[in-house]
Formats: sequence, C-alpha cells, structure tokens
Amino acid sequence: MSNLIHVLVVDDDFHVGGLHRDIIAARPGFAALEPVRGVREARAAVRDRHPDLVVCDVYLPDGDGIGFVAELAVDAFVISAASDGATVRRALRAGALDYLIKPFEPGMLGERLDAYRRFRNLAPEDRRLDQDAIERAQRVLYARESGAAPVSRSTTERLIVELLREGEASASDIATRAGISRATAQRHLASLATRGAVEVTLRYGSTGRPEHRYRVEG
Repeated sequence: MSNLIHVLVVDDDFHVGGLHRDIIAARPGFAALEPVRGVREARAAVRDRHPDLVVCDVYLPDGDGIGFVAELAVDAFVISAASDGATVRRALRAGALDYLIKPFEPGMLGERLDAYRRFRNLAPEDRRLDQDAIERAQRVLYARESGAAPVSRSTTERLIVELLREGEASASDIATRAGISRATAQRHLASLATRGAVEVTLRYGSTGRPEHRYRVEG
C-alpha cells in the first residue's frame, strides 16, 4: 500500500495547474494527479481517483471552487488571486485548511505541503487524539510550532514596506520606485500579503481588468 499523499489540482488555467502539479510532484512524499479545470471534472476525479488533498482555485468556468470545497469529504487548500477578506473567510468556513494568494513563490506551496504531511502524521484518522495532540497538529499545520524561528524580512521586503508607508501602490509602482523588476516586486508583495504584513485591494480600470493595490496600516 502506497504511503504517498495524492493531490488533485483544480484550476481553470492549464498553465498554472501544470505548474502547481509539478511543484507537488517534486515534493517528497507526494504524488500529483493530472489537473482538472472545472467543478464537474473535479467531482469525477475525486470519485474515481480518490485524492487525499485537493488544491482548488475559486473562480472556475462551471462553478464556484469554494462551494466545491464545502461539499468535499477530502482535505483541501484554496489557491486564488482573490485576496479580499470575505473570500478568504468563506473559504475557511467551507473547510479549507489553508489559503494561498496567487502568484506566490513555488517554495511557499512546498512548505505548506510539508506542513500538511506532518499534520497528517500527528492527526491520523485511525487514532484517538487528546487535546495536546490536536493543538500540536494545528501548530504544525499553520507553521506555528513552538520554537520555530520567526520569518524575517529581506532587505527588499523592508524597502517595499517603507515605500508603501508613503501611500497605496501597485506592483508596477513599487517596481519603478524600488528599482526592481515587476515580477520581483509582485513576488515579494504576494509573500507579504500572505503573511498579513500588507493589505490588498482590487481596483477596476476602464479595461475591466482588476489591478491589485497594496498598502500598509500606520
């Protein structure tokens, strides 16, 4: 019997789904199932391929990813570009174990997968748990294990935070002012947003495509 954790990615973007599949496949202890692009395909994949974990986007062409997560009897992460508090809280209410804002560094998903694997080891389905065991499993899942070193900010992240203290800005604005590429600015901003160090809002322009705007309080 395989001890691998089988993971199904649900994302309407074929390229993004493939990237996440490859991150999962490269992680020791995990096996990546072929990604699917919608709710109907995802339901069939869960029924036929029996994943241990589903990594699901919010906006799918034939339905709501969070609604799909709510109906699952399988562990799930939600991964989405949506960063508003209402969506995040709805995902957590639906039962998502974690929520990651796209785009993010590949290592971030890898770290969450490792934490999930340790969580499963500490909270196996065939064992009774006392309160201490439950709390330890929760700390491990959310990277709050006692004694863990705090996440430190890089020089670039500290500069970005200081620039945001001057006012709300987009990733392009920050890239220009910090003298870095837009991709680098976006990567650091996504990491800061995931850790709650910056806030993200959406602004809709004349083209209808939303722009992410970042800010810090105080």
